[in-house]
Amino acid sequence: MKKISFAFKTMKIFMKNQMQDKTNIMLDVINMISRCLIVFLLYSYIFKLDNDNIKNISFEASLWSMFIYFVLMVFNIRKIYKNIMDDVKSGNVEMYLNRPVNYILFNCYRIIGQGLFSFLFISVVGSILMVLFIGVPELNYHIFIPSIIVTLFLGQILGLIIYSLIGLLAFFIEDVRPIYWIVDKLVMVLGGSYLPISMFPRFMKIIAFISPLGAINFASSTVYESFNDEYMVRIGLQVLWIIIFGIILKYLYKKSREKAMINGG
Repeated sequence: MKKISFAFKTMKIFMKNQMQDKTNIMLDVINMISRCLIVFLLYSYIFKLDNDNIKNISFEASLWSMFIYFVLMVFNIRKIYKNIMDDVKSGNVEMYLNRPVNYILFNCYRIIGQGLFSFLFISVVGSILMVLFIGVPELNYHIFIPSIIVTLFLGQILGLIIYSLIGLLAFFIEDVRPIYWIVDKLVMVLGGSYLPISMFPRFMKIIAFISPLGAINFASSTVYESFNDEYMVRIGLQVLWIIIFGIILKYLYKKSREKAMINGG
């Protein structure tokens, strides 16, 4: 109970700090609007050329998929890698490692707290605007509502684990930005950042389906009709990848602590 209480208190503190920073919130809103406008205008033109239907995917479903992806970007869980790398470079990581709180978990709570308000605000307001101006695709709400909540939650946990792993590599190679850049771009492509996964060639769909980098953003696929037959498998894959990378993270964190203690003492 104490650990759960600490987690909520930490996230609450960082969320309050973020809510007071109106500049960052406005930047998140402006970024969201600019991304959506550019992509939506482009897709409206493309779909008109093909009678508002591409590969049996409706215009509304495609835009909602892109919207969900952009909302997930607002959470900015990718930032955790930089927090860890900066702490390692500055030497502050040794101070954090000597505290009774798990360093990785603390960074996760911090990232969640910093992005939670913008995520909730943009999700609610953006969804209302999407319903009013774009409409709603045909959905099985008995599957869609629980599956988007579960896949979103599991996807963010998986993302935090993977980007934490990249950050911890700074203990061994110091500057991990090239690795981050490669992984992040693969997450963007396999997550359907600017091209919905439903429009991928078959072999790319398979890669996006089974890859842990694609699993981070499974929530953006919940608006597609095919998801009704896949949601159990997708959720199972997310849980599987969380377990696998969680074990790797635990091992790498242990080795990183040992390296920090040796270098520091």
